Amino acid sequence: MKNGKHDNTNAPAKIALRKHFLDLMRPRKILECYAGEERQMYHACYQGYDVTALDIKGGRGVKKIDNRQYVRNHVDEYDFFDLDAYGSPYPLLATLLSRRTNLTPFTVIVTDGTKLNLNYQHPPYIFGGPARIPKTLAIPGLRRFHGELVHYLLRAMSDHYNVEFSHLVAATGQLKNMAYFGFVARKREEHIGDLRP
Repeated sequence: MKNGKHDNTNAPAKIALRKHFLDLMRPRKILECYAGEERQMYHACYQGYDVTALDIKGGRGVKKIDNRQYVRNHVDEYDFFDLDAYGSPYPLLATLLSRRTNLTPFTVIVTDGTKLNLNYQHPPYIFGGPARIPKTLAIPGLRRFHGELVHYLLRAMSDHYNVEFSHLVAATGQLKNMAYFGFVARKREEHIGDLRP
């Protein structure tokens, strides 16, 4: 953090990722979660779009509400989701995928700060929990496998929430403890189920 605020050193990478998906998908309605007081991504990318901005702290043009509470009740209204959490975006992503019933494709942009936890060799629960890895277990070099852990998690979410992912794109910036990626997702019409024993 700089001066008590989030460090946006990687802003050019974050902006490029969002613009890529805006050009690709031409969204109808955007939900900007964890928007922040400055709304940097709105000013850089989303002006002219129909945007709802959320943040627990509120702010000018920002609804003061818990992101997960809002997503639970309004997820089908949007086709572009910006999850700029700085910490772990995965609990909100799980809520989004579990509550979505609309079958049209939607875009998700993720700011993933779990890489910082991996520096301390402890897997964040969202990665370690499904594999039943104790959060106190130190795994040397775990940070190197962040990409593989994200792919594993998305595969598990695809199976569990009956969602197809495509167009997975990652962006990198100067700060190596943050990861940025986006994808297009679509709920499957029928759930066949996981046939693994």
